[in-house]
Amino acid sequence: MMHKLVFSVAVTWGIVASARAATVTNPWSGVAGDRANIMGFAFRADAGNYPASIDPAGSLRPHIQLTKVTLVRPASSDPTNPTTPSFGTGPRQTTSAATPVFLEVYAAADSATDSFSGFLGASTNSIAWQDMPLEGEGYSFDFANLPLQSNSKYWFAFSEDNVDGEFSNFRLRVNTSGNDATAGPGQGYLVSDAFQILDQGGNSRDWAAEYVVEFTSVPEPSGAALALAAVGLTAATRSRSRR
Repeated sequence: MMHKLVFSVAVTWGIVASARAATVTNPWSGVAGDRANIMGFAFRADAGNYPASIDPAGSLRPHIQLTKVTLVRPASSDPTNPTTPSFGTGPRQTTSAATPVFLEVYAAADSATDSFSGFLGASTNSIAWQDMPLEGEGYSFDFANLPLQSNSKYWFAFSEDNVDGEFSNFRLRVNTSGNDATAGPGQGYLVSDAFQILDQGGNSRDWAAEYVVEFTSVPEPSGAALALAAVGLTAATRSRSRR
């Protein structure tokens, strides 16, 4: 009888705590020329246009698992501000257009030292600029269900070698307009937070990246599931005590 009870608890737990696929977006503001070479940008799942940016509605939970980040290659109408990242031997410049670039996740950033700390993981794939899609189209980095908290601020940083502590510059479409007092795709993405992007020169900017972040949402087990789990544990303990 005890074995049947424990099996019932396991089934209930699996149903309640099953992962749910979802997305969180920060759309483009529509301002022409919004693009930048950057080292990294801030992300918090429950910020920005929340809750309207979460699809499906209500899917966001405290515990999420990151599966993909899609950024956008900017379009260039200004020949003095090209769409390509810097290539060469300068600080954080990618070696060439063929250089594989990964996307890493960190817990914090420091604009005074142009660095990130609290390495959490990296994308499972890389992107080379020569393989990029057309201007205005997205490019994606995949992640192997990296655990994150939806109410915590993280930093996505570009890296050539997929190793903690090495950073590169990459180019993407950003939002430079907005009102810092109101949540939105631009400067109000993180309200009252003037540090959302580390750009090519190591400057902190109150800008926001355009992105679509895909994740699986893992809800907390319900009270009923916890109660059944407690009963199952008690039954197992009693069974062992009788031996």
